[in-house]
Amino acid sequence: MSSGVVAFCAAVVFLCSPVFADSSPCSLAVPVTEQPHQSTTTEPSRWFALQQELLQLLAESADCSIQLIKVPWARGLLMLQEGELDLVMTLSKTPERERYTDFIGSHYLEEMILVLRREHQQQVQTLNDLLQLPGKIAVLRDGFYGEAYQQLRRNPAFERKLQAAQTISHQLAFLQHQRVLGIIGEKTQYEQWARSHPEQAADYVEHLVVNRNPVYFAASRKALSQQQRDHLRQSWAKVYGSAKHKAILQKYGWNTVLQ
Repeated sequence: MSSGVVAFCAAVVFLCSPVFADSSPCSLAVPVTEQPHQSTTTEPSRWFALQQELLQLLAESADCSIQLIKVPWARGLLMLQEGELDLVMTLSKTPERERYTDFIGSHYLEEMILVLRREHQQQVQTLNDLLQLPGKIAVLRDGFYGEAYQQLRRNPAFERKLQAAQTISHQLAFLQHQRVLGIIGEKTQYEQWARSHPEQAADYVEHLVVNRNPVYFAASRKALSQQQRDHLRQSWAKVYGSAKHKAILQKYGWNTVLQ
C-alpha cells in the first residue's frame, strides 16, 4: 500500500429535493483515502464503497441526487465551518464542532484501538505509557480519539511520540513498512488490512480500546437553514437502523451496534 496516496473528501452535492429547490445545493463531504475509480479489491476502497452506500441511502430518503467532487479532508472541515460545504460524513461529535455543525444523525459506531508491536505489550497499560516506547505511534492528522487522548496531547512529550499521517492508507503503510511501533485507528479498518497482510499483521496485536463513539452526518449551521437541516435529519431518521442500513454495515463487516 503506497504511503504517497493523497487524501480527499468526496463531497456529494444533493440536488432536486423540494426543501433545497430555491437554495444552493447541499454538499456532503466524505473523508476517503483514495480515488473512487481505484480498484475495489483494496481494503480502503471497501471503506469508500461503504461510505457511498450510506450516502446513497440518505440521498434516496431525502429525495436527492448526488455528485462526487474532491476536497482535501482538512480543507473540507474548514469549508464546513465557513459554510462552503453543507455536510460532512463520519464526523465525531465534540463541543467545539457543535458550535458550527448540526449533528443530524449517526450512521455507525466507531471503535478506535491501539495496535502495537507484540514485543512492547508489557510496556503499555494505558495511553500515557506510550511515553516509554522507543518509537512512534501513527495517528491521523486531525483525527479524534476521545477526550483522554486529547488531554494527553497537551503534553509536548506525548505529542512527540505521535507520527501524523495524512490518510488511512498512509497510516497503514507506516505499519506495514515498520516505520512506527503501532497505530491508533478504527478497529474494522485495521482488521480488514490485517486480513490482506497476514504476514505483517502477525507482528502486531490489538492492544487497547482507546475510544468508542458514534460518527455522524454533520450539517453546516452557516450553509444550511434550520429547515434544510431538519429535512436531512428527518430523512436519515426514516432509514436509520432499518434492515437496509444494517445490511450495508454487515456487507462491509462494520460494527452494527447503533446508538
